[in-house]
Amino acid sequence: MSTLVIDTIQGKTTAGSVNVRGEGSNNTNLQQGLLKNFMNMTSDGTASIRDSFNTSSITDRAVGDFTTAFTNSFRAVEYSFNGNAGKGTSQGGSRNTGGITFDDYSSSASGPQTGSCMFTLRRKDNNVDCDAAYLMTQIAGDLA
Repeated sequence: MSTLVIDTIQGKTTAGSVNVRGEGSNNTNLQQGLLKNFMNMTSDGTASIRDSFNTSSITDRAVGDFTTAFTNSFRAVEYSFNGNAGKGTSQGGSRNTGGITFDDYSSSASGPQTGSCMFTLRRKDNNVDCDAAYLMTQIAGDLA
């Protein structure tokens, strides 16, 4: 077995044109296929980030309501956001967390931003905003 040790991979045509052969004969553009942001945080009590990539800060705006700021901005707002949570704080005797969604943006924000993302965690049993011991997000898209 051989080991390839390098510092930089650059496409022959352009720097971002490296394709990787995937399953069967499918090719994936390496730059497009990389995750550009992730965050593992708690909002149970004082909101804090456990681990992250391309996340400069988290703002706890209210129960279950957050803004994450990116270290490096996205090129456009058409990125893909995904998240999940577990072990929600006790509200009404339940620890039943639900889904993470983009916020119902207020008049001061018009949707996803290239430098930040607002999101809300809601319980699945009653659709009430809640905090969680474990809250994780991932974002894919093109960086600026």
